[in-house]
Amino acid sequence: MIVSLINLKGGVGKTTSCIALATAAARDGKEVVVLDADPQGSATFWADNAEDNGEELPFAVDAANPATVKRAAKKFKGDPGRWAFIDCPPNGAILDAAQDASDFVIVPTGTGNADLVKTAETVKTMEANGRPYAVLLTRVLTNTNGFKAAQENLAAGGISYFDTAIRQKEDLKGYFGLPFGSALYGYDDVYSELREALNGR
Repeated sequence: MIVSLINLKGGVGKTTSCIALATAAARDGKEVVVLDADPQGSATFWADNAEDNGEELPFAVDAANPATVKRAAKKFKGDPGRWAFIDCPPNGAILDAAQDASDFVIVPTGTGNADLVKTAETVKTMEANGRPYAVLLTRVLTNTNGFKAAQENLAAGGISYFDTAIRQKEDLKGYFGLPFGSALYGYDDVYSELREALNGR
């Protein structure tokens, strides 16, 4: 399976979501790779830092471009035993290649107005291209009007979103550059929802 994490806005938790979901898939016994398509190389830095600390991630992280994404599609697309997660930049030609290759697109977003505006633009692109997708609310404070309003806005717009939302946690920030511990802070539940959605296709 190929899962791309795409949002036209940066800073919404794409890399963290990518690494956490890849960890969940690896723990589920899948063959996993993360394709780092973002020129900033955050996923690559994460993996390199973990290796330097003697704590390698449980999957490979490879730099990606449109050509490598197309090649990955031949190996991973539609295969329930093999999963590739593509960490995408906010813009660039790689977005088209990632969408074309994907079995599913995850759109991570915060709950702020600026986040949701860009998320709506991203979703329009997914829907226009007929891509299966779901929005993932990240860094949320669950007992707030902002969180409730974000869910209501998504529902009112007919936008698909995960039942699970990723709460804002200081502990989660501390894992950048390290393998996750036993807790995945809700990403294990997101992975379960994702797997169910893909099995239902």
